[in-house]
Amino acid sequence: MLRSFPASCCALAALLLSAGAASAAPVLELQPGLWAHDSEIWINGQSLKPGLAALRTKVRGQLTDEQKRELDRRQAAEKQSCLTPQQARIDLARYLETALASTGGPWRCEANASKLDSSAAEGRYACRTSGGGSTQGKFSATYGPKSYQLELNGRGNAVDGRTGEAISGVEVDQRMLSTGRWLGGDC
Repeated sequence: MLRSFPASCCALAALLLSAGAASAAPVLELQPGLWAHDSEIWINGQSLKPGLAALRTKVRGQLTDEQKRELDRRQAAEKQSCLTPQQARIDLARYLETALASTGGPWRCEANASKLDSSAAEGRYACRTSGGGSTQGKFSATYGPKSYQLELNGRGNAVDGRTGEAISGVEVDQRMLSTGRWLGGDC
């Protein structure tokens, strides 16, 4: 069963969209070029990274050398992206409207930003699915031309990522940290 939590892009989009509705959202001026991205999720204080790494190792052991190279290439590509000069200038309100519309996942989020400017944001969020999934808490973000960090801390339940149905059980504490940094101008 797939377990799904609101992704960082969705959460950032939700918080920026809600802030954009209240007033003119700032424009972010990022460095164009190659960016590295990483994220980590903790449930009740335990990181999911070790379990995911063990699963990758197990799957990798069943692949041919060619399949391993392809897997490595895809995983590396997921952790990097290239921003053109046009993409590096981000109107937060417009970006968030598009990001929320293209999430494709079961979560629908709302946020109330108590702070939003060209370098930081903070506030509270609540996300729900039509199948009873729910999580809420606080967010904080810092961003600039060469880096960003978004952190969500909340409490809620997991859902089946395919259907949006809540997975029965006790609510859990959830923490997500998403970071990015500029690697250079060449892509």
